[in-house]
This record gives sequence, structure tokens and C-alpha cells, in this order.
Amino acid sequence: MEYDLATVDVPAPERLTEEGLDAIHETSIRILEEIGIEVAHDEARQLLDDAGAEIDGELVCLPRSLVEDCVEAAPASFTLHGRNPDRHVHVGGDDYALASGYGAPNVLTYEDGRRSSTIDDYEVLAKLAQSEDVITCTGYNLCEPNDVPQEVKHYDMIERSLVLTDKPVMGSVYGEDRAKASIEMVSIANEDPEMSKPYMTGVINTVPPRQWDTRMTGGLMEYAKHNQPTLISAVVMANASGPSTMAGSLALANAEILTGIAIAQQANPGVPVVYGLPASNVDVRYGSFSIGSPEGALFVSFAAQMGRYYGIPSRAGGNLTDAKTVGDQSGAESMLQMLTTMHSGINFVLHSAGIMNSYSTVSPEKYVLDCERIRYIERFADGYALNEDTFALDLLAEVEPGGHFLNKRHTLQHSKTDHYMSDLYDRQSYDDWESQGAKSPFERAHERVEQLLDEYERPPIDDDVRAELESFVDREREEILA
Repeated sequence: MEYDLATVDVPAPERLTEEGLDAIHETSIRILEEIGIEVAHDEARQLLDDAGAEIDGELVCLPRSLVEDCVEAAPASFTLHGRNPDRHVHVGGDDYALASGYGAPNVLTYEDGRRSSTIDDYEVLAKLAQSEDVITCTGYNLCEPNDVPQEVKHYDMIERSLVLTDKPVMGSVYGEDRAKASIEMVSIANEDPEMSKPYMTGVINTVPPRQWDTRMTGGLMEYAKHNQPTLISAVVMANASGPSTMAGSLALANAEILTGIAIAQQANPGVPVVYGLPASNVDVRYGSFSIGSPEGALFVSFAAQMGRYYGIPSRAGGNLTDAKTVGDQSGAESMLQMLTTMHSGINFVLHSAGIMNSYSTVSPEKYVLDCERIRYIERFADGYALNEDTFALDLLAEVEPGGHFLNKRHTLQHSKTDHYMSDLYDRQSYDDWESQGAKSPFERAHERVEQLLDEYERPPIDDDVRAELESFVDREREEILA
């Protein structure tokens, strides 16, 4: 009998039935219709008022029909375009984007330990984003550069993202002014003043419980008006900014996200949006936001299910950990979160690499270790084939009982194609490992970072485009700082 089969796709860890998803949705509709969400942005509130919402000061109650029509208007997928056409990435369905970590004010390195991050650290992380093939979106705010004036830091960060990488980027959304500047810079780099395609995205965060503030809402609307997708995210913290129970926090977060989707669709019907849920719980013993907890993984699974429920791409998860250093806890928690993220079917993964210490620290060494974790997960997802060649019956008959397969051509061929061989994780004998310095994963990762930086080549960019981008940044920085 001949076979030509393959393993099935890894089933998504769906923890809710259709009835459970309906229950979350219906509870969120009750929150929106009966309790309401505070929207501080005047124009957004007016758009919702014109669409049939009930307005009482800044409190907005959204009718079911408005919410469901807006969800229906949002596309099921979109493509993010990089400066390099080979770097485009499709977001939605079975396709996903993997973006760098975001927003950490501290950096942890093998040589220096933990310290405040700088613009030089940002450059290192941008070069790693360009160099690591599994990272498909450079991101934005790869770390918080504490040595740059806060009023102009977004110019410095986005310029470096656009020049040091040719992958799709993210931009600032903190207010209409920064959103406009981000869009202008990306339009220059891509030589497309009209922003005719999705070139960038931005992460929009609500203010739980039940608030949309002026600046984030303004950024959301600016991106929507230019038809650029946004990751509409509710960072609900169970026990603190949300109920302790998963059900209560899920319904609250869902209501806040649905409000953002409604605002975006009223600003520009049909604009791409992503259902974002980077939520988890606060450990009440310490008052800390736990991003590496099992509950965080449950929120990830829900986000993917809810994205499919609404027919729009989802965002959650990443290689997340609460650990303070690179070690057992950081590896275990990161693998749980990333494995859940990728097997759940999340379409946009922010914090794919480098993040630790409850979002407050990023590490170049953890960055490359996280990328290796992604390769492990993707290899597991690939499965294996079942056919005449892979069953290897002729080879089995050839090798004597008690023999070995090490010197066979079949082994040489398939060991290179069927098995993932890590250059970073150690698989040597103990004696070889010890004779070569008994290096820890942290030290090996440091060597990998140094290797990637030594081999890094800046991607090409047109001289006139580079000059225009620099001129824009210099002019804007000078005006703001003056």
C-alpha cells in the first residue's frame, strides 16, 4: 500500500464553546448598552452620536446594531507592506505577523546587567529585528530611549526603524500630532504620499475600566482616516482594572475593544483593525502585573477565538515573562505564552522577542533566545510526511538488528531537512560543553547577539528618500524643542 500523507495542523486550544463566546458577546453588549463607556475625544463622541449612540456628557452607550454593523464592516485580513517588497506580511486567516517587544524603559544585557535603555539600545534592537528571519514586523518603541527628549523621541525611533530595517513598521499613536508625524515619515520612506496601502500599524490601548482617553482615541482616528490598521487593545488587569474572575474581565475587555472598533469604522468605514487583548492578572501578593501567568495564556486563547468569532484578525501574547533575568523562569513562561499564542491562531504577535520583567525590561540576549523558541514552535507545527520515502522500508531491511543508521545516505539527507538543528541551544556532550567554557544560555545568547551585529548590513534606501526623511525629522525636532 502506498501513502502520501502528512500530519494534521495543530488544533487551536479553544477553551470556549460557541455558547460561551455568545455569552461573552451578549454580556459585553449589556455593558455597552446599559452601563456605557467613557469616550473623552469630542470628534469620536460626535461620530458615535451621529451613528445612533446615546451620549451623556462623556459617557457613551452603544446600541447592539451599531456595534455589530461596525464589526461587520472591518475586513477579515490585510497586508502590511515593507520598504522591501519581499518583506510584505499578510495578517489574518492562518497568517501572522511577528513583531518585536514594545515600550520597555530598561534593558538587560549580559555585559551590563539591568540599566535604563538608550537610543543606542534601540539601534541594537532594530538591527536584531532586521537580522532575525522569524521577526516579520520591526515594530516601534523597541525600548524607551531615556537619553532622548520625550517630546521628540518618536521621530528618532521611527527614523531608525525605517532606515535600519526594510520590514513593515509600527508608529506612535499617542495623540493626533504624533500619529500624523508617524504617518508622514512612513509615507516618505515608502514614497507614497497618499498612503495608498497599509504600511504601518499602531497599538491603541484603552484605559480600563471603561475609558477611551483623548490621546489614544485621537491616534486611532488619525490612523483610520489614512486607512492604516490599528491594534485595538484592552490591557485589562484582573484583580485591579478588571474583575478578578476571567469571565468578568473578558466581558469588560471585549466591550472596550468593540467601542474602539466602532470609533475606527465611523472614522473610515472598512479600515482594517485588529482585535487586541494583551490582558492578564495582577498578583495580589505583590501588586505586580503578571504577564507570564497561566491566566495570561487563557486570555491569549480567548483573543484568538474572539477574533474568529467577529471575523477580524487578532492580537495577543508573545514571548512574555515576569522573570528578572535570563533563566529557567524566563524560558518556561515565554514558551508557554508563545506556544499558546501561535497554536491559538493569533494573527499579530507584539512582544514576540526580548520582553521580560512584566513589560519593564527588554534584553537583546533574550531576543535571540525568543527567536529560537519561535523556530522550535514553527518546526513542531510543520509536522511530518508519511510516504514511501519517509517510511524507509528498504532501509529498515538493509540495517541489521542492533545496527545503526548514522552512515546511511537517507539519514544524511533527512537529518538536514526533517530535523531542526539549533545553533544556539546546547546539545553537546557534557565533556564537550565543559571543555568549551561551560557557557550558560545567557552567555551563548550574548555571543549570538554579537555575531548578528557584526554581520548586520543596513538595507538599501534611496539617497533622496533618506535625505527627505532626515530633513523632515530635523525640522520637526527643531521646531518642537524650540
